[in-house]
Amino acid sequence: MKAIINDYPGVMKALVLHGVGDLRLLEVEVPELRSGCVLLRIKACGICSSDKERIYVTGTYHFPTIPGHEFSGQIVAVADDVDESYLEKRACVFPMLPCMKCPACESEEYAQCVNYNYFGSRCDGGFAEYLVVPLWNIITFPDTLPYEVAALCEPSAVSLHAVNLAELENTDTVAVVGTGTIGFLVAEFARKRAKKVFICGRTGEKLEHARALGYETIDISGPSYRDNAFKTTDGTGFNVVFEAVGSTCAISQAVDMAGNFGRIILLGNPKGDLSLEKNIYWSILRKQKSIRGAWNSRYSKKQNDWKEVLSLMEADPSGFKRLITHKFYVEDYKNAFDVFRGEGAKEFQLKIMLTF
Repeated sequence: MKAIINDYPGVMKALVLHGVGDLRLLEVEVPELRSGCVLLRIKACGICSSDKERIYVTGTYHFPTIPGHEFSGQIVAVADDVDESYLEKRACVFPMLPCMKCPACESEEYAQCVNYNYFGSRCDGGFAEYLVVPLWNIITFPDTLPYEVAALCEPSAVSLHAVNLAELENTDTVAVVGTGTIGFLVAEFARKRAKKVFICGRTGEKLEHARALGYETIDISGPSYRDNAFKTTDGTGFNVVFEAVGSTCAISQAVDMAGNFGRIILLGNPKGDLSLEKNIYWSILRKQKSIRGAWNSRYSKKQNDWKEVLSLMEADPSGFKRLITHKFYVEDYKNAFDVFRGEGAKEFQLKIMLTF
């Protein structure tokens, strides 16, 4: 082992999930450094909307588990077979651990791996002071980029992947259904390529925030959403609609707002079974709309969404910084999750970061 720390740490602070709703801040053993891996001292970890389900509804794949999959930190130790030039570098982490044996992995389509592991849900993740990470999953970034911004790399890569799949043209008028972190990130990437981007949501504060960022908006909480969508597009409907919610209502509205030959990109995670009204289905057939799913991100030699995102972050971090509305030290995790869940006095929030 080669390290920038005097002694390999024995214990660390971590948020440990012992059962549904049972999240505790504990001191636990630091995992042992393995061949081909580095020890990452985690500096920032974002709370994802999927963490709400994992922690408070469905649980993770086993207990106890340390959640968290949107994180960045500094490499403080490397295994003997890892180049010591990685020491002290800042890094974020592709959280999927593919099997490397299935047909998807052999074609470098790792998001479709049939037997993968995953930091923060299937194995321990980033709500901890340290994590042992295979070098393959490490993406380094320069010291000029703040850890909190780099911790947005995971949702940013997911969002950029969806935008890449849409194959946008500079004549396209685009709608993004959803005002969470992913929705705002999709809109940010889309407006670099499309003619105009609208953000569509139900929450007044988030629509106001979108307008402050220079977007036009559509309130989809009422029945007039379709009329407004077609009015703003001179009666044609949107060329491309991204759905970043994962509900029956949001998917139906996304399909409904797309025009003839419209392209709908679905990337919202559903929380239950979905259904589709007959008229919505008819509009897909009669207007020859296409629907495409977007899952995770690409992390291959051919296309690496993570490296592309980091280059955009380095060039202009300001757009990403605006999405971080709250930062909490890990010791204050209860308040962080109260804000995240809307407990007590509701606060406007997009991305909440835990820092160490």
